[in-house]
Amino acid sequence: MSEYIIGMDIGSSKICAAAGKVDKHGVMQIMGITSSVCRGVQRGIVVDIDATSEAIGKCINSLEGMIDAKISGVYISLPGIISELKLNKGVVAISSEDKEIKENDVRRVLKAAKVITIPSDKEIIGVIPQQYIIDGYDKIKDPVGMSGLRLEADVQLILAQSAVVNNIFKSINKSGLKVLGIVFEPIAMSEVILKREEIERGVAVVDVGADCINIYIFSGGKLVHIDSIPLGGNTITNDIAICLKLPFSEAENIKKKYGNVGEKHSNGDSNVEIISEYNSKIKVEFSILKQIIEARIEEILCMIGEKVSSSGHYDKLSGIVIVGGGLALIKDIEEFSQRILQKPVRVGIPNYIGASNPLYASVVGIVKDVADLVKNKKDVFGNEDSTEKKYDEWTKEKSKKSDKYENNTGFLLKIKEFFTDFF
Repeated sequence: MSEYIIGMDIGSSKICAAAGKVDKHGVMQIMGITSSVCRGVQRGIVVDIDATSEAIGKCINSLEGMIDAKISGVYISLPGIISELKLNKGVVAISSEDKEIKENDVRRVLKAAKVITIPSDKEIIGVIPQQYIIDGYDKIKDPVGMSGLRLEADVQLILAQSAVVNNIFKSINKSGLKVLGIVFEPIAMSEVILKREEIERGVAVVDVGADCINIYIFSGGKLVHIDSIPLGGNTITNDIAICLKLPFSEAENIKKKYGNVGEKHSNGDSNVEIISEYNSKIKVEFSILKQIIEARIEEILCMIGEKVSSSGHYDKLSGIVIVGGGLALIKDIEEFSQRILQKPVRVGIPNYIGASNPLYASVVGIVKDVADLVKNKKDVFGNEDSTEKKYDEWTKEKSKKSDKYENNTGFLLKIKEFFTDFF
């Protein structure tokens, strides 16, 4: 593995990439981070492989210039919007003569938990242990070293559509890169923006992107709910563009520069000078612009509130954390959101020099997740050669149309093994 850990977040409006390194003290540092505009992804799904691949290439070229190193492989995340959680249980007998639980026993019980019937168009891409049970005693976090006759595991299986994941891999592969591993976005994100006590007490992470909103709810130390809303920050930009008759790009610039939902930054009756079509300059009352932005944000927050309430976890939440560029960058969004959602609200910012921006929560989380594995010396992801070989085998088998691959053996099993090797 290269000394740099490269994480990549493929979003609907931009590609973000970050390079991290674990120093001699075991602390992860972000050495470079960048982004590029992407038009090939909608709501987490690749709709244009060429456009996505081109954006990935530009982003990686920029990052290579920052760290002065060649990048050949990346770790990516899968967002909750294209994933599904499913509960299952695995049970195995302890194999050693002294009945002490070894790491191999844990691997076996997690593998047993993956034996489940799933729809033919979906694959298991990972497993999240919820608790281990030894001879009937539950709520065990780490069973290694303990004694018992039977080991059980309650897990969350992460499912995703094969075609969706396949297109993400194709886009990255076409840009000349290898996928070294997959990280589940809400888990990775939680490591850099949430406190342990928040995850235990209950917290909702609201990731507002360009055209979709992902809602992740944590409680009791684990991820308990995933939901999404099919709109995002572009909805606010569209309102500005339509109401003020502006090009979308100019409306986006105005939103970023003047967007606020509080009284602290109110400019009273002042005007904002903007460039309309054909390079003509027009003046817009700041109060009108503010009304447009506030109206749409209030609607978005009400929809978020409804989703959180319908999850059944609202009363247990200690707060709500907003990340992404759709809302998190709007001035005074915390106070405004708190009035509507009736919960403490803060913006989630990674605590890393050079990456302290809510836009980078996901990509920094990817690097942090992999860095933790490196520090713990866990060979989970394997080396580049084995990963490339598995990818080649997968794509080769994908092109075959033999009926023998229609069940849960053969090529489908290879895909499962390919994905689950990363966890």
